[in-house]
Amino acid sequence: MAEGDQRLLGPADDDFHPPVGDEWWSHETCWFWFLIPERSIGAWIYNWIRPNIGTSGGGLSLWDDTTSLHWEVPYFSNYSSLRLPEDRDLRRFTFPSGVSVEMLEPLTRYRLRFTHDDMVDLDLQFTAIMEPWVSVAEHGEVRRPYHFDQFGRVTGSLLLHGEALSVDCLAIRDRTWAVRSERWKHGGGFGYTSAAAVTGESFLFVGDAESASGFVVLDGHRSALVSGGRRVERDAERGHVTRVLIDAVDADGRRLEAEGRSISRIAMPVPGVHGVVWASVCEWTINGVAAWGDDQEPWPIMTWSNRRRT
Repeated sequence: MAEGDQRLLGPADDDFHPPVGDEWWSHETCWFWFLIPERSIGAWIYNWIRPNIGTSGGGLSLWDDTTSLHWEVPYFSNYSSLRLPEDRDLRRFTFPSGVSVEMLEPLTRYRLRFTHDDMVDLDLQFTAIMEPWVSVAEHGEVRRPYHFDQFGRVTGSLLLHGEALSVDCLAIRDRTWAVRSERWKHGGGFGYTSAAAVTGESFLFVGDAESASGFVVLDGHRSALVSGGRRVERDAERGHVTRVLIDAVDADGRRLEAEGRSISRIAMPVPGVHGVVWASVCEWTINGVAAWGDDQEPWPIMTWSNRRRT
């Protein structure tokens, strides 16, 4: 089976996975996001558990183009040490943060709900438009899946501070079950970048200026990215990404040329890790075709701080 092969997964992968032995930092995530382009709104529905120490975190983070500060955006919750219930099944589960996930069709369709007083009332459905793209870890001759990415259509309603909004977009989701230490000290500055067009083109790029992984969908065919890079332009005052250029080649020799313009962003504490991620809503072109998507650029806190100061 090749990287990306959805046959590595089955219906049981909609549930939580066994922890990684007795590793203190055994960590499992559940992430969906959505956007409302006409309002420059982006939102993460990101929750995680650390099963070996019995904690859970995350919540809902929602931003627009009025500010990039997480304590000033329209809504932000990102818990870190909530008690994890002993009985849990992600196929129908309410995280301690209040986010509810219900599997309606295995690896395909989910209902997402969240309510907080009179500030937010969210009721969405994610319907996959492709099979999961699977990442694996090599253990001798054994190949173990530990992460997947999947594009889908997100539809439903959002009541935000009394205003009723409609959600209808294409967006990616992902899951990870591995070891992720809170003490993140090195690296950062790479991109987790994605976009999808209503005409079927889409891509996920993970890498930096000199490395590329992920996939691209062109002419209805999905293939792994094997080379290329991500270049960015930045705001001179705050340093955040304003423009992203992706130039990559897939395993079939096809070229991906994508350009993204950040229309709103948040400097968000990385959920469960000592870091910050610049998460942007981006207006994209994929080989000249109009699309919408995101750009994520995570950094260890002091790496970003040192970069800005020097």
